Amino acid sequence: MNATLSPSFVFPSLPEALDFEPVREQATRKGVPVEGRYWVINPNTDAIIGDGRNVHKVENYKKMWNAMWEGLSASSLDLAGATVETRVIDNGAAMRATIDLPRHDFDKKLGEAAKMRIVVADSHDQSVKRKVQAMVLRLACLNGMLSVRENIGFSQRHTTFNDPEVIGSVASGWVHQLENEAAGMREMISINVSFDTAIMFYRHNVARYRTASGWKFNERMLDRIVAIHRSYAMGDNAYRVYNTLTHLSTHVEQARGGADTGRKQLRIEQDIEQVVRGPFARLLEGELVTHAA
Repeated sequence: MNATLSPSFVFPSLPEALDFEPVREQATRKGVPVEGRYWVINPNTDAIIGDGRNVHKVENYKKMWNAMWEGLSASSLDLAGATVETRVIDNGAAMRATIDLPRHDFDKKLGEAAKMRIVVADSHDQSVKRKVQAMVLRLACLNGMLSVRENIGFSQRHTTFNDPEVIGSVASGWVHQLENEAAGMREMISINVSFDTAIMFYRHNVARYRTASGWKFNERMLDRIVAIHRSYAMGDNAYRVYNTLTHLSTHVEQARGGADTGRKQLRIEQDIEQVVRGPFARLLEGELVTHAA
C-alpha cells in the first residue's frame, strides 16, 4: 500500500501563517473570568481567533497536515503531479486546502474528463469540522462534485487525523468509491427533472432560510441559481441540477463588504453537502422536498 511518487515530489508545507501553536486562555468579561469558557489565541499576532469550552482541543494545523501527507504517501494513491492550494482564513482561525491528483481520472465512468480532488478543512474556532474529503473534479467546469452516496474521507475525530496508518488505509479505498460515484453521476442524465421542478427544488432547499416565524426565501439568491442552471446546457435532468449545486459550492462569489471568501466557502460547502446528501438524493428517487413558507 505505497503511493506512487515522482522522484522530485516534495510534500508541500503549510503557509507560515498556519504554522503556530494555538494558546488557550481563560475567557474574561470586564476583567472577570467566565467559567468554562476559553479563548484561542494566535501567538504570532496575539489575536483572539476562537473561543469555546474546556473540552475543545486545539493544536498546530501542521500536526494534522503532516500526518495526512504521511498517510497519503503510504496509501495506494498516485500523488505524482499533485497540485496544492491552501487558504488562510481569518488570521488562522480556519483553513482550507485543495489537493488535485491528475493521475487519477474518472473519464470512462463519468463519460467526460474528470480527475480526483481532495479538500482539507480545519478550524481553531470550531466553525468547521476537521475533515479530509475526496471527490471527483469535473474538468469542464472545475466543479468539485460532492459525493451523493457516502462521505468519502473522514471528519471530526482528531485521533484519526493523527494516525497515518489509518489515513493511508482509508485513502486507498477512495478510487473505487469515486468510480462508483462517477457512475452514479452519469446515471443522473437519464433522470428527468423539468425546469419548473428544478426551480422549485432550488427555492425550497437552497434559496431559503428559517426564521422564528417560519421559512423565508431569498429571491436574489434564487435568481443567481437560475442563471447558473441555465448556463449548463445539459437538458432537463438531475445531472444539470447536480452541477448547479456543486457550482455553488465550488465557485463562491466575493463576500459583501470585502469579507473573507474562504470563510463563506466553508459555510456554503457545508450547506450544499447537506442538500446533496438529503433533498437532492431524495429528488433522484422522485421525491421533491419542500418547506411551507
